[in-house]
Amino acid sequence: MKFDLSQIPFSRYGSYLAVSELAARWQGRSIPRGLYLKTVSGSASNPIVAKIALSTDDFSAELDGGSLSVFSENAVFGLCYPDHETLLIRGSAGSSLTLDFMTESGPYDYIYELDADGRHCYFANCYKNNTSFAIWAQEGEIALEQRWREQSSEFSRLKISGERGFLLVIKEVQSEWDRNCPEYDFDSCRLAVAEEFNAFRSGYPVIENYEELSILGAYLNWSAYVAPRGFLKRPAMLMSKNHMTSVWSWDHCFNALALSYKNPEAAWEQFMLMLDFQDDTGRLPDSVNDSKIIRNYVKPPIHGWALMKMLESGMKPNREQLKEAYAALGKQARWWLNYHDFDGDGLPEYAHGNDSGWDNSTVFAAVPPVCSPDLPAFLILQLDALSELAERLDMPEQSENWKTESEKLLKAFLTKCFPGDLPIAFRSGANEPIENKSLLPYLCLILGEKLPKESRKKMIASLKTGGFISEHGFATESLGSPSYRSDGYWRGPIWAPSTVILCDGLKKCGEEELARGAAEKFLQMCQTSGFAENFDVVTGAGLRDRAYTWTSSGAFILAFYRSNINRCNCGENMV
Repeated sequence: MKFDLSQIPFSRYGSYLAVSELAARWQGRSIPRGLYLKTVSGSASNPIVAKIALSTDDFSAELDGGSLSVFSENAVFGLCYPDHETLLIRGSAGSSLTLDFMTESGPYDYIYELDADGRHCYFANCYKNNTSFAIWAQEGEIALEQRWREQSSEFSRLKISGERGFLLVIKEVQSEWDRNCPEYDFDSCRLAVAEEFNAFRSGYPVIENYEELSILGAYLNWSAYVAPRGFLKRPAMLMSKNHMTSVWSWDHCFNALALSYKNPEAAWEQFMLMLDFQDDTGRLPDSVNDSKIIRNYVKPPIHGWALMKMLESGMKPNREQLKEAYAALGKQARWWLNYHDFDGDGLPEYAHGNDSGWDNSTVFAAVPPVCSPDLPAFLILQLDALSELAERLDMPEQSENWKTESEKLLKAFLTKCFPGDLPIAFRSGANEPIENKSLLPYLCLILGEKLPKESRKKMIASLKTGGFISEHGFATESLGSPSYRSDGYWRGPIWAPSTVILCDGLKKCGEEELARGAAEKFLQMCQTSGFAENFDVVTGAGLRDRAYTWTSSGAFILAFYRSNINRCNCGENMV
């Protein structure tokens, strides 16, 4: 399969290493365009480890079973990760490459030589990356070019070549190296990695009529995992190994849901991942990686909705898992109700656009706190989920209490967010609507028949006629809005989470054809533009981070919706 390294990094399950083609301007840095080895650890001050300089920066790549082939002029290079800490690069006869560790970009970086386990090795101390690498040639030769000055090297480059080809071993060393230099059989490593990847891939449904997209989506999610390290106590599927190298506390729900259809154990790990970081008040952090926990913001409480969708798909957690989820989701719901109802009107508010996940939505054109209709809608579903979990755990009194709280919140929601037939967002302490043409308030369609019939009818009509639907999907800001921007983040582009949530709401409201059509549009767009963070609503072109796991997971979820849409009890069609 052709593989675009400028969009999707080459990595593997568990690894903090990735190989990417980077442009001359990358993350605010001016660098030579070409192929690079990176680290995705949050502890790195600079994610670039080294430039992989081939004879030319013009090359092509193909992915096969989790391994990569790179074609450059007359040379062929095979890349394979036999484990999450090791990268093998095999060069064809007469080929060569140079690893330029770009030591001029920061202090203290250098390479020293040593003999270990019968081999001559090179140890790259990469202070800028907060890690080190043991490097040796199992086949071929290495030549070191380096100029030392006081505390670091002005430049450090390793040239690898071989008349009959070469096999280079690059092993990440986090602390102390045991100085073992194992022997690798490249072809055997490729077969082992292919077997591992295919086993993971079998945990996703094959998307009918999109087989290659299914493979690429499974690869993206598999390769986005990092191993437990630092703050991370479980294997974690990052949002990306391009730029967004963390886990956010709603993104992970979509990754868990996509896994739940055929890989329930992995789904549970990803669902509980962010709940590991819940504090005593019940608050979840905004994002987490191996070295950093961001608590300035939160993300919307979609966790009850997500868990119920996972259970609907046939996932069967054991009693201990249900108790674990019940406790965490209950604390989270309490936090929103106790700590984020700033005006005491019974409805929680977002303290910032980031808390909604829709960072710059026009719903937040006024200074927060803001009550946006999606927030109480998500919480109503979470309270319903808690009622069902309590019932499953043989706690009828608690189940009834959660049900009562859900009904109370629903009443307040309908009173304040629906002064007419369309939902409004308003500032905390005020009843005046915030003028906006955002899709965000329409996500409350996820409540389905809990909404008044006339409101559902008017909302769906407004969706269809209000500039929200293009040939590619749902715009996050109406195309007729003065605030619409083609690359405006949450002010126009199509996103996976809004599409998934809205399709679920439309199904509940009886709009099966609209939901199915939106799912099909999304799959077609991914087929053409890849698994980008978001997409231009007019052209369908990928925007921002071009390898985002909630997008690939969203494709699997929407494919599942598409194939099962007629099996749900969707109620009557509203329009």
